[in-house]
Amino acid sequence: MHRFRRLAASAAVTCLLALGGVAAVAVSASAGTIGSCSASGDYATCVASGTANDPITITVTVTSSPDQSVYVAWDAVCSQGTGAGSKSGSFTANTPVTRAISHPYYQPDQCIVSADAQLQDGGNSIHVSIASSSTPPPAVHQLKGYAGKCVLDPGNSSAKGTKIELWSCAKIAAQNWSFTGSQLKHNGKCANDAVNGGSGSKVVLYTCESASNDIWTHKSNGEYVLKSHNGKLCLDDPGYSTKSGTQLVVYTCKGTANQRWSLP
Repeated sequence: MHRFRRLAASAAVTCLLALGGVAAVAVSASAGTIGSCSASGDYATCVASGTANDPITITVTVTSSPDQSVYVAWDAVCSQGTGAGSKSGSFTANTPVTRAISHPYYQPDQCIVSADAQLQDGGNSIHVSIASSSTPPPAVHQLKGYAGKCVLDPGNSSAKGTKIELWSCAKIAAQNWSFTGSQLKHNGKCANDAVNGGSGSKVVLYTCESASNDIWTHKSNGEYVLKSHNGKLCLDDPGYSTKSGTQLVVYTCKGTANQRWSLP
């Protein structure tokens, strides 16, 4: 595994050194895939690489069949003006997963990026893609509710169906949420009443579909009102719980303290 990472990083450094200290020509870039790869077979490995121009955000996405644990190592070698810098890292997560790749400047002229991934539990196939965007990401915040408890994605997962829970507030990525386009998002997934089951239905992470069961209105009193069921259901801390691990639900809107949430 690490052999692939060293080779990718070496190639990226060589390419930047070939610039001879001259700044790379900046090319306007929009959101899109800059590299991808696919592989099949037990413990399949593949390496994706590409060049991002003027990136603010760079992400790597890994899917597999079946969903399982994957190890990902990445490198980003970037130029800005006559300078150059690099960052690298790795993580293990369950597929499907999307993670941000750090780079050394806010918006470099160019980054050469590689990401290699290997299935950890056998499996049949793996696909890796790297994307970049010149648009700043939406701001993320803790989502605070009753008794100062925060909304948590346990394990900082991006897997569909992950329970959305209460937890003690801490400065961790698993409590970073954005509210944009009327959707509550974490790790590229949305807070969703997946079964659309009415009052008492459990809230989970799910693919963002702009459907009525993942569209919310954040009212001035702090309620998050779900569009489905004629806008009568709110994000709810069941039973005014303060117990870490309690799964959130949607429940008939009552304007009570356990249905008030803030983005500080």
